[in-house]
Amino acid sequence: MAPLLDEAYIQTGKVYFVYKEFPVLGQKSVMGSFAAQCAADQGKFWEMHDWLFQNAGSIGPDALKQAARDLGLDGAAFDACFDAQTPRPRIQEDFDEGRRWGTRGTPTFFINGRIIGGLLPKDQFLQIVDAALAEAQGGELPAGVALPTPEPTPDLDFEPETYAVMGDPNAPITMVEFSDYQCPFCLRYFNNTLEQVKKNYVETGKVFYVFKDFPITQIHPQAPKAAEAAECAGDQGRYWEMHDRLFQGQQPDWNKNPDAMTIFKGYAQELGLDMDAFNDCLDSGKYTDEVAADLDEGVRAGVTGTPSFFINGQMISGARPYDAFQKVLDSLLAEGTQ
Repeated sequence: MAPLLDEAYIQTGKVYFVYKEFPVLGQKSVMGSFAAQCAADQGKFWEMHDWLFQNAGSIGPDALKQAARDLGLDGAAFDACFDAQTPRPRIQEDFDEGRRWGTRGTPTFFINGRIIGGLLPKDQFLQIVDAALAEAQGGELPAGVALPTPEPTPDLDFEPETYAVMGDPNAPITMVEFSDYQCPFCLRYFNNTLEQVKKNYVETGKVFYVFKDFPITQIHPQAPKAAEAAECAGDQGRYWEMHDRLFQGQQPDWNKNPDAMTIFKGYAQELGLDMDAFNDCLDSGKYTDEVAADLDEGVRAGVTGTPSFFINGQMISGARPYDAFQKVLDSLLAEGTQ
């Protein structure tokens, strides 16, 4: 669709197209944004943009640096920009702007102020562009033309988790948490609320608890590997012990520490794990795709920040106090007994 949009609308002066960064699908997505913006600094944003989409399966530091050279960029300047993550503030600005305006997943478009979420069929998308164009040129929509404004439909069909579950799968309530191990608000929920939910609802058979990873890499670069460390501990039956240790050590130990991997391995040793197996798991990125898949599920469900919860499909955002969760849980339990 992009070439057709460029030829028929952009080059003819009908559409002014603006691209914003909204990397939500893991480390490769973030690296792609860095590469595009570093290329933009040398006047070649669109060349790198096209390369990234044509070579999505090849994204990595070495491939991106070689691509920069193949595209005729100053390699040394690109490398310095990419390695220092120089574009991070403006990428974060785009991301925050998208969240403020209701972006929940990608791609999302704003056409003359109307939000169009998701990858629509070409004909439907171009009909929307044509209708918006007619409205802009005539001051109103043509008679009989309705301008659709579809929004992303939350997808709450979550994949089952192997390790990150607590309680009875047949409990009347399923509570799904999307969390980021480096997020201070997630830490607040862990410290102030989770233990009470676990004691009063999970251990009593009322709630089946599911933990999903939603590492917001743009501001928490250590979070993805923390999530992988928990999964690697899960291979040895110690998922929740590592989950707890990661939150307990967030502020004093590894938050914003570039050597966080060493600290995670230290936690594994504290827990008595087989270190050869754990180190191989973490170093190899065995669970990189699993963590990215969780994040993708969260985006499709409408998660834009952490922690976020789905309690029998009802979304609750933020590190709320225990009594807020108690009220929702008790209400759902009461409904189930009627």
